[in-house]
Amino acid sequence: MLKNKHFKLLGICVLILIALTVISRATDSITVAKVNAEPAKRGVLTQRTTVNGEIDASKKQYVRGTTAFMVEEILVGQGSAVEAGDVLFLLDLYDVNDQVEKIKTELDNLDLEIRKMQLESGGNNSAVNSARAELERARADDEFNKSINDGMQMQADKRKIEDAERKLEEATKSSSKNNIDIEIKNNGRQAKKKEYDEVLDILKNEGKILSPIRGTVGEIFVTQGETMKGENYCTVIPESAHYVFTGKINTDDAQYMKTGSFANIALSGKSRPIVNLLIKSLARDEDVATVIVDLPQETDTYPGQRATLTHEQRSEEYRNVIPLAAVRGSEDDYYVYIIRDVSGVLGVQKTAVKVSIEVIEKDKQNAAVEGGFQADDLIIIRSNKMISEGDRVRVQSSEVTF
Repeated sequence: MLKNKHFKLLGICVLILIALTVISRATDSITVAKVNAEPAKRGVLTQRTTVNGEIDASKKQYVRGTTAFMVEEILVGQGSAVEAGDVLFLLDLYDVNDQVEKIKTELDNLDLEIRKMQLESGGNNSAVNSARAELERARADDEFNKSINDGMQMQADKRKIEDAERKLEEATKSSSKNNIDIEIKNNGRQAKKKEYDEVLDILKNEGKILSPIRGTVGEIFVTQGETMKGENYCTVIPESAHYVFTGKINTDDAQYMKTGSFANIALSGKSRPIVNLLIKSLARDEDVATVIVDLPQETDTYPGQRATLTHEQRSEEYRNVIPLAAVRGSEDDYYVYIIRDVSGVLGVQKTAVKVSIEVIEKDKQNAAVEGGFQADDLIIIRSNKMISEGDRVRVQSSEVTF
C-alpha cells in the first residue's frame, strides 16, 4: 500500500516537472527574440539609378496652321510613312471658305485704319514743323531784343521760347507715337496677310493639308470631327532622323551617372530592354538633371512613347558588406548587434552585443562597413521583435542573400 503511494507521488512529481519544462520553454519562446544572422562578407555595392522619360525624334518638322479649322478627316496615323505632297488631313471646305472671306474683310479694315493713321501722321508732321518754326522765331526775337538792351533778356521773350519748346516737344511725342502705332498696325497686317495666303492655298487645294517632306508621321495634334485647338496639325520626321530618350531626375539621384557611361532602356509595351546604350548628355540645372540617350537607328518606337532608363555602377570590392537591414542608428551613431556567448547564472547564453560601425558606402540593399567585430561574428540582420544590448536571442537562420 505504502509502495503504491510512493509511486503515485513520484508520478505527480514527474508530471509537475514536465509541466514546468513546457511552461519554461513557452515563456522562453515568447521572451527570447528569434533572429536571422550571418557574418559580413567580401563584396561590391551596386548603385542602381532609374530615370523615367519618353522617346522623341532627333529632328522633326511641324506641319503648322495659323487658323483653326474643323478637321473633316485624318488620313494618316502616327508612324505612317509619307511622301512630300501626300495628303495628311482634309478640312471642312465650307469652314475654309468662310475663313477666307472673314480674313479678307479683316485685311481691308486694317488697310483703312493704316491709311487713316498715315493721314493723321501727316498732320502731326505739319504740327512739328509749325512748332519748330515758332521756336526759331522766338529765339530770333530774343536775340534781337538782347542786342538792343545790352544783352538783357526780356521776361516776355523767355516765356515765348519756353512755350515754343513745350509745343515742339508735345508735337514731336505725338508724331512719334503715331509712327509707332502705324508700325505696329503694319506688323499686324503682315501677319494677317500671311494667314490669308495660307488659308487661300488651302482653299485652292480643296481643303487638303499636305506633307512638306518625305518621312514618318510623328505626333498628331488634331482630332477628326473637331476644330483644331493649337497651331500645329502634326509633325513629320525626316528619314535622316533617329530617336532619343529624354528623362529628368533629381540631381542628387544622378550622382552615380555620367556622360559616356552605359545604360539600358525599357520601352513601354516592349518585353526586352535595349542594352548597353551610351549616355549622350547629362545636363544639371540646379536640382534637376536631364538625361539624353541616342537609340539605335533601327529601333521600333515612336515620339511620345514612355520609357525607363536603368543605370548601374559597381563599386570597388569591400572587405565587410552586410545587408542594409542590419545597420541601426543614425549617421552620427551607426551600430550593429552581433551575437556573443555570454556566461551567466543560467549558463552560457547567446546574447545581443552592440558594436559601433562606420558606414563607408551603401546602396539600396547593402552597406560596406568597418567596425569592432570579427570576421566570423554573426551580425543580426533582422529579428521578430525589438532587441537591445544584452538581450538573449535565438538564431533561426544564417542564410541571408546579398
